[in-house]
Amino acid sequence: MNLVEMRARVREDLHDTDPSAYQWTNDQVDGAIQRAVREYTQRAPIEKISDLATTADSVEMDITSLTDLASIESIEFPTDETPPHYQRFVFYAGRVFMRDPGDGTDARVKWLQKHTLAAGSTTIPEEHDEIIVLGATGYLAMSIAAHLVDKATIAGRYGTMSYRAWARERLDRYDDQLKGLARQRRVISRQLYTGGLDV
Repeated sequence: MNLVEMRARVREDLHDTDPSAYQWTNDQVDGAIQRAVREYTQRAPIEKISDLATTADSVEMDITSLTDLASIESIEFPTDETPPHYQRFVFYAGRVFMRDPGDGTDARVKWLQKHTLAAGSTTIPEEHDEIIVLGATGYLAMSIAAHLVDKATIAGRYGTMSYRAWARERLDRYDDQLKGLARQRRVISRQLYTGGLDV
């Protein structure tokens, strides 16, 4: 589901499908969707492995080819040792520094990539689309509930509380789904890479 389709799906759940009377602007809907995507990335990032050239006599590695980089999980260098030799490294301000200097050969980098959701593409698996819908609709409904608190004469207490209760139920389900994804990822967490770590 791309961004256009996701926006329509979110509006459908919010019963906000009349373009002449939208409760939320497209920018507001897209903002809530992208917030959910960022939070989804934190719990279920894309796992990648790339072989990157080291620089002779330098501890810094060029990682500019790693697009939408979220974090570095491990760096194996050299790559021909048994058990694998994992570098101690520092990842700071978009730069990576290994403990040992390079020699011009490749290092094997395990890294996490951010998810993207754009007008013509997405990296989010279809089976997880509804997680994004839950988060986005929950945030949008909660925002209008807070807005209506200051305009009680317009919505009345019942309408405001209904929005808030609906939003809270959605956000609770959303949080549960994200926690479930995080639990699934724990088996491939950073801890797996410490077994052969040389210090």
